[in-house]
Amino acid sequence: MVELRDPQRLSADIAETQRRFPGPIYYQVLAAVHAHLRPANYVEIGVDQGISLAQALPETPCIGVDPEPKLDRDLPNARIYELTSDEFFARYDLTELLDGPVALAFIDGLHLFEQVLADFIGLEAHAAPDTVVLLHDCIPLDEETASRERTTDFYSGDVWKATMAINDHRPDLDMVIVPTLPTGLCIVRGLDRRSRALADALPEIVAEYRDLGFDHYTAHQAEMPERIANTERDLHVWLDRSRTSG
Repeated sequence: MVELRDPQRLSADIAETQRRFPGPIYYQVLAAVHAHLRPANYVEIGVDQGISLAQALPETPCIGVDPEPKLDRDLPNARIYELTSDEFFARYDLTELLDGPVALAFIDGLHLFEQVLADFIGLEAHAAPDTVVLLHDCIPLDEETASRERTTDFYSGDVWKATMAINDHRPDLDMVIVPTLPTGLCIVRGLDRRSRALADALPEIVAEYRDLGFDHYTAHQAEMPERIANTERDLHVWLDRSRTSG
């Protein structure tokens, strides 16, 4: 069990996110995406206790990647690879493991933006035009909880930079943010497995964004993907629009 650093601060942070983001928590949004898309397969980077992985439909073959999973539930439809995502993508051909392209994926591993970008690049190399990728933690709460070094119980890291960087450098992608508890979900569609745009520019992107502070986020929120309401109806409308327009 992880010892809490400051239980009062954690309670205050959770209360603030509940005030900001009414509606379903991200697990419920993820479950709604699964139910609506009924994907042929599902890949998750960052498994932890398996709560998000358990949102997949029972018939969906799943792959989970986590160097230290803390599973406390049975996941009979899932294969868990106890590796870092970098090790996983270097060792395995994901298309072969799935017997086809990635249908749905969720990135919620190491909470550093450059790792999220690397995970996105790894997944896109095995994507189809209708693949959907979700990024967690795209709406930071404040400077301290969004820092690169974790000092608080409530924590999103600087993942918001990955969302901003993808939006800036890949205008061909269809992206939207769902403002869901606790720190938002970004949904990405229109991936191109042939694209090298992010991979080739990754060192420059990391240098450009790494030292940006929370003040940059607050001043440049217009550079983030558009937000939709956190309702199942709005989620379905966006998913269906993307599916038919791609």
